[in-house]
Amino acid sequence: MSFYHHYLLEEDYYPVVRFYYYKEWRDFKMPVHSHEAIEIMYVLSGHCLIEVDGQMLKLKKGQFIFIDGNIPHRLQVEPGKTCRMSNIEFNFQQLQTVFPPFKDIVSEHNPLKLLTENPHSYLLFHDSCDISQCMHALILELDRKETNSVFTQQLLLSQILIRMAELAAQEQDTPEQNVYIQKSIEYMHRNYDRDIRVKDVADAVHLHPGYLHRIFKKSMGTSVNGYLINHRMDKAKELLTRTNITITDIPHYIGMNSQQYFSTIFRQQTGTTPKQYRKESRFRDYTETTGEHFIHSVNQR
Repeated sequence: MSFYHHYLLEEDYYPVVRFYYYKEWRDFKMPVHSHEAIEIMYVLSGHCLIEVDGQMLKLKKGQFIFIDGNIPHRLQVEPGKTCRMSNIEFNFQQLQTVFPPFKDIVSEHNPLKLLTENPHSYLLFHDSCDISQCMHALILELDRKETNSVFTQQLLLSQILIRMAELAAQEQDTPEQNVYIQKSIEYMHRNYDRDIRVKDVADAVHLHPGYLHRIFKKSMGTSVNGYLINHRMDKAKELLTRTNITITDIPHYIGMNSQQYFSTIFRQQTGTTPKQYRKESRFRDYTETTGEHFIHSVNQR
């Protein structure tokens, strides 16, 4: 079953939880598997790795992942680490209830409508609203067994899907605001003068390097490493133009320990050597200054 199947918007179907848990995992490695149920995994504390559809993702507290039905995935908690999670698995069924069917809710809520129109094998979120509370309330209701209410379950599960759709719409409408991209850029701006690599950036924002590379390139049009190099070259140009730092020392000021590598990259980006760039920039500054002085002197006459 898929969350995006067309018949869910054509007939009266309802999301129904088939499996759920609160659990703390320790030193755990699940085999890759798939199932018909759609799954939401929420990290309450610690962190874990989730391999899904060929991608390895690192989730920390406050993040959750939505996995469509029949998508291969597995959970892994690294040795010596723990991860406490809440989890629900659900599919869609036809029910006897006065609660509105899924198709009616979709028709009344534009973000949910947009979500159903854009299929993804999985979606990764940072919870900025109340999904954790919604899942907690739903699991408590399910635990009531004999006294639980189908109507209440539908209400709580629909609320989770609505909030998730709103998060997805926010990320789609303002991709530059994506928290991972922002934090990656901030980390690189703070640490460009150190010998950092893509893995360091990914660790700082708690994502797998491969996943960070994919979302960063999609949003910024360049790779993480490409952005870092460009930023370092911009800083090198400032140092060449505004300071008397020796050219051999400049690589160390921008986190590049190899003079030869620095010179090669600089020439690729500017078409000139660092020495020529400094000479030409200072000549431009001199001619602009003397030119302004000459014009001022002529006007005074």
